[in-house]
Amino acid sequence: MSKKERQNVNPEDVVAKETEINEVAESEILSDATLLEEAQILAARLAEEKEALLQQHLRLQADFDNFRKRSRQEREDMVKLAATSLMQNLLPVLDNFERALNALAESSERDGVQLIYRQFMDVLAAAGLTPIEAMGADFDPQLHDAILQTEAGPEQKGKVIGEAQKGYLLHGKLLRPSRVQVGS
Repeated sequence: MSKKERQNVNPEDVVAKETEINEVAESEILSDATLLEEAQILAARLAEEKEALLQQHLRLQADFDNFRKRSRQEREDMVKLAATSLMQNLLPVLDNFERALNALAESSERDGVQLIYRQFMDVLAAAGLTPIEAMGADFDPQLHDAILQTEAGPEQKGKVIGEAQKGYLLHGKLLRPSRVQVGS
């Protein structure tokens, strides 16, 4: 400003202009402070939503993992159930096979039939079938079905001394108990 212009300036106008500038600056500062406060509130709200969504995601992922495990277990149970049914149907065939082997005690065909029997037992064992070894074992009502009790010496009391029908386990669970003779 020139000297003449400065002389023509009214001091009241200067004070009014300064006041106006101060009010605008103050309102902008308040506006910035309000904006900052609102931004902080919004940031906190977004952080809470993010945490809630993360927790929801983790729960859904855990639920899906549990579903997948449960589905796999159900499939395995169905396969075992189908195997159980098949094995129960095969046990009479296996019993007859063993009877045929015993009938061929001194026959020349016994070796060939014995090979077929071993191969058949290997296939059944691969499917989870295991025979219960009963002879000479302590009587176990969980594994053995006592059909006969016979007087025996003190060393054979409570022991299996004869087996009428072989028992089997399928995947470690009882499929058919051994029908046994127990010493008393």
